[in-house]
Amino acid sequence: MDRNGSIWPVLVSAVLLSGAVAAAVAAATVRLGLAEAPGIASVRLGELTAAWTTRAASEGRTAEDARAWGAALEAALDVTAQRRGVVLLPARAVAAGAPDVTAEVEAALAELLGQGAVGDGGPAPGDGR
Repeated sequence: MDRNGSIWPVLVSAVLLSGAVAAAVAAATVRLGLAEAPGIASVRLGELTAAWTTRAASEGRTAEDARAWGAALEAALDVTAQRRGVVLLPARAVAAGAPDVTAEVEAALAELLGQGAVGDGGPAPGDGR
């Protein structure tokens, strides 16, 4: 199998893992009994992932790059959820009324990748690199 063909299962796994982590963070936040129930915010995860996946495929990124980017995305979701005190849901799961924090997640992702906190899996969508 060629190099680009083998990255898709890894990217799909990274997206699913990110969703699972976001759900776990949401459940933990609710169970720890904050004095006030957390709000809900949405993130356009599909858009973030599609942008990186398209660029990764054209640049011939490796599976290690995909894993590093997925780990950075999970960390960025955690940071944003904690900073805002919200439960993050994919934008498609929210009918209306929740603020979209995709730009904040992108900024956190770019910062994490820029610092090398989880490895350089490539730039965040929209960061111009």
